[in-house]
Amino acid sequence: MGITTRDLAYSIGLHLTLILMVVVLNPFVVALRPKFDAVTVNIISLPPLGDPALRKGDQLKVSVPPKTVEDKAAVPIATPESKTKTKKADSKKKETAKPARDTKYKGDAVKGDGSEGGKDVTGQLGPGSKFGTVSVDNAGFDYPYYFIQAFGKIQQNWANPVAANQPLACIIYFQILRTGTVLDPAIEKSSGIEAFDRACLRAVQASSPLPPLPSDFRDDIIGIHLEFPYQP
Repeated sequence: MGITTRDLAYSIGLHLTLILMVVVLNPFVVALRPKFDAVTVNIISLPPLGDPALRKGDQLKVSVPPKTVEDKAAVPIATPESKTKTKKADSKKKETAKPARDTKYKGDAVKGDGSEGGKDVTGQLGPGSKFGTVSVDNAGFDYPYYFIQAFGKIQQNWANPVAANQPLACIIYFQILRTGTVLDPAIEKSSGIEAFDRACLRAVQASSPLPPLPSDFRDDIIGIHLEFPYQP
């Protein structure tokens, strides 16, 4: 059976009716989601908020270090040698001159003979003295208080370094100027033990200067013979 004009008109009318119903009953159009382009973001560290460049909106300037230039090798400068030669004597330390003993001083026959023994003043040393016999070349020197002061200082500087099994004795001879300066002390009689003799000599040397000689004493120098005894 063929399609008639009537049937074709009827089909077109039906389709138009259906389309019209769809439009009337559903007026809203579903919006399609727009497509977005992907953007790559790099995260960087920002400078501190207190940076003046950020407050003013200025662009940060990148500081490029200057090119390092290699220093040229320093040229040594020759130092001219001194034409003045240093004397050998200037390089050596000057030794302190020690007062030499007055060799012209001699004990008088009346005042003392100037040799070991002289005028015995052992009894004028005061109690507690550790010295043995003591004599002075000048018999006119009669000042017990001076001996106590002078020999007391020497006794403080004396330390016996030996321990022998027999008695020892060393006599040191020295001169005293009016100012109290001790002149060239020397071993007059050895004990036979070198260490003991040196200790006695050092005691006299370390005690200079001694108290000045009494102002009313007429002479300017006296000689002393001082015995350092040891009893085991």
